[in-house]
Amino acid sequence: MDSKSAVALFIIRALGLMNLTVARAFGGLIGALVRLSNGRMYRVTKKNIDLCFPHYSPQQRAQLARASVNETGKTVAETGLAWGGTEEKFRRNEQQIVAVRNVHLFDKALSDGKGLLLLTMHLGNWEWVSSYLPQRCDLMALYKMAKMPGLEQAMLKARGSSGIKMVAGNRDGVRKFVKHYQSQQTCLIVPDQEPAEKSGVWSEFFGIPALTPRFIHMLIRKNPEGCVLNVYVKRVRGGFEIIFSEVEAGIYSEDLDTSAKAMNVGFEKCVLDAPEQYQWEYKRFKRNKEGHYKGL
Repeated sequence: MDSKSAVALFIIRALGLMNLTVARAFGGLIGALVRLSNGRMYRVTKKNIDLCFPHYSPQQRAQLARASVNETGKTVAETGLAWGGTEEKFRRNEQQIVAVRNVHLFDKALSDGKGLLLLTMHLGNWEWVSSYLPQRCDLMALYKMAKMPGLEQAMLKARGSSGIKMVAGNRDGVRKFVKHYQSQQTCLIVPDQEPAEKSGVWSEFFGIPALTPRFIHMLIRKNPEGCVLNVYVKRVRGGFEIIFSEVEAGIYSEDLDTSAKAMNVGFEKCVLDAPEQYQWEYKRFKRNKEGHYKGL
């Protein structure tokens, strides 16, 4: 195993020894250190919030930025708990899901049996879906390959042990993923990050032009009778709340631009449910011609 993966795994496993309350407190400390250091993560967070919430006052944007890095710190600290790796730990995590909102949407999609595409985002801690969804459906998830091979293998082992079928975002993995959805099964994907330019279409996210994946539109057209839902895991007192929500109707459009815009509008509505829990440190507008992150 490479040294970087070994160090990362040591930290993750150490975090896994904590309970949820302690992990979240430790995560808040991580957030405080990020703010004090004024590192790239904090600077990008502030920039994204300035771009996406121009109607907020400077004080409101500053408060949201501080809260955001605190919540991201909690997400990091919860990783060791999320990657339980044993049946006992996954059942413990399942007990930390204190509420499920709009579960009737999920149940109906499964009962219809025409396929279910779940779109999630970097909001709250999506890792907790592994303690809920795999016990209820034949779930396949597409993941972006990590830069640290050892860490990737540990991640795959942890998530896979929950029952999720994990496939990499390469040609073979995408082929399997598409086939799974065409077979009217359940697929999970996280499409709220910027794709390569050749794989994206320009569509606004919070009013800012952003490269948006074409893949979702293509996937929907492969199984037009299937159901698409948004799902995210919100951090709440004492645990997590899983929220299902209907997508914007336009996402089913045959027109790529209409579909991409509808997906982003749906994501915006989810983010506004808990804007401080969205991971604003991602350079979502990196390829925007305005050069929003210049100097960061």
